[in-house]
Amino acid sequence: MSDTHFPILSTDEIPMIGRQALLDGIWGKLTKASPDNLSIVGPRHIGKTVLLNALVDRAKKDDSPYSLVIYWQLGYAPPQSDDEFIEQLCDLLYSAMGSDTSTYAEARSEIEKARASDEGVSLMLLREIMEDIQNYLEQSVLIIWDGFDKPLSQGRLTGTLFGNLRDLIHNKRHRLVTATRQSQTELARSIDVEDSPFWEMFGTNFVRIGPFDNCDLDAAVDAASISISQGGRTELSNWTGGNPVLLFSVLNSLVSSQQNEYDHKKVNEVASNMASALSDFLDRLWDDFGSATKNAFHLIVENGGGVDNDRIGKEEARNLLARGFAVRDDGKIRSSCRMLEQHVRGSKPDRSTLERMFGTWHAYRTEIRSILELRIKQIRQVNARLHRLVKRCLDDIPDYPDDCLNNLTSIEEVALDAVWQHELDGGNAVPQDVISYWTQHPRDGDNIIEGMMNANDWNLPRDRFKQLAILQRLTGSKMHFDPKSKSVSKDTYVLLNAIHQFRNRSEHAEGQSIHEGVAVSALLLCIELLSCLERELG
Repeated sequence: MSDTHFPILSTDEIPMIGRQALLDGIWGKLTKASPDNLSIVGPRHIGKTVLLNALVDRAKKDDSPYSLVIYWQLGYAPPQSDDEFIEQLCDLLYSAMGSDTSTYAEARSEIEKARASDEGVSLMLLREIMEDIQNYLEQSVLIIWDGFDKPLSQGRLTGTLFGNLRDLIHNKRHRLVTATRQSQTELARSIDVEDSPFWEMFGTNFVRIGPFDNCDLDAAVDAASISISQGGRTELSNWTGGNPVLLFSVLNSLVSSQQNEYDHKKVNEVASNMASALSDFLDRLWDDFGSATKNAFHLIVENGGGVDNDRIGKEEARNLLARGFAVRDDGKIRSSCRMLEQHVRGSKPDRSTLERMFGTWHAYRTEIRSILELRIKQIRQVNARLHRLVKRCLDDIPDYPDDCLNNLTSIEEVALDAVWQHELDGGNAVPQDVISYWTQHPRDGDNIIEGMMNANDWNLPRDRFKQLAILQRLTGSKMHFDPKSKSVSKDTYVLLNAIHQFRNRSEHAEGQSIHEGVAVSALLLCIELLSCLERELG
């Protein structure tokens, strides 16, 4: 991939080309009378970091209302705990303030010593820094969290952290901008994080960043200092879909050919050649998609004139449109990126055979996510939150097996809540006819039943393990107990009990990583639990 004129996927800072209208809109939201907190959402390689770096430069100008600008790239080495998150944020804030670093270093050293006995010391330091900012600075702080999806998706941060952060930021003069590949709550791994009032700070202020529009494309051509006819610009768009990496790669190739003017024929020639050079990158883009999105694109390609909107799922359409691979046109969705279309058409044949997909461990590892996605797509949603939590796990297969199981606790809790809502008719007590049956011999000698009898308490306990024990008896999954559930089966109990054990495995890993095959087994349990609940609660 040539970087002769425009740097692409570089480790160095990449200047923003185009996107001026988008940047102006973001800056307007951050500088109005009552500024917004903003969530910037866009797929990988679409230019979020480039945009945020330009925002940092804009916010540091003399006319900016922000006296401090904090840019934090969280995607490379995300904090692994609440304390790590707070301490790294403190480091960034203190560094930006230009205060006495030796004094701060001493404070940080004391925190490291005290943290083992007092988990709140890190938060105390952050409060002190924010108070210093509030007391000594006349203007606001702009905090930018780039790659925020990484720590969110790992599931190691808690709702308590976000509650504390909201208290320190909300209704103050400071503003927060986050950048993620999906919306923040879609990435949350646990119920307490998903339900945190922290997200209320953002309201509906989502800024979606997608492919280049015509104005951005014109700006890119102008920056290349070459002349391209209108027909050539149209072909440049047709080949790349406005995807920044593809677009700048073609422009680099045009610049290197050292001509003064390019018509549509020359653009076609160069773009066609670049499609082969970009094969590995196109593979990466394609592999980012789940099976449903891949199938949708195949359908669109097979119907050259486009496919009716209602034949493509909303999520699949959004995935393709956000990357510049499809556009909406007169009630249809059609392909808008000839490079990807050509790449998919020329991919290896017969990819659907079992031997090719699962004949080796590498093939199995590569393809298993698509199989899981196809299976979950067959299941009708009976609980939207539970469905979303399980789907969220699939994003980390196969590369992050430890992360993919981090929300098993939330999956277990939401599933149990759905079961009890159904079985107890929205109440919290075991039905009287079940109590009458359980208090007869030999069931009255069961340790769980005996304990409830002695306490004369037939309300559902809060402890999830005890709830599983009650479900075991309710479904007839224990000796001497006949099924007394309304519709929940032994299968549901067995799956939930197994998920509980996997949850314990992931929460108490003790340095032992989880193998991809084991993680897949746990996800299969979660998916089949959805299927059971579809049959039993639907």
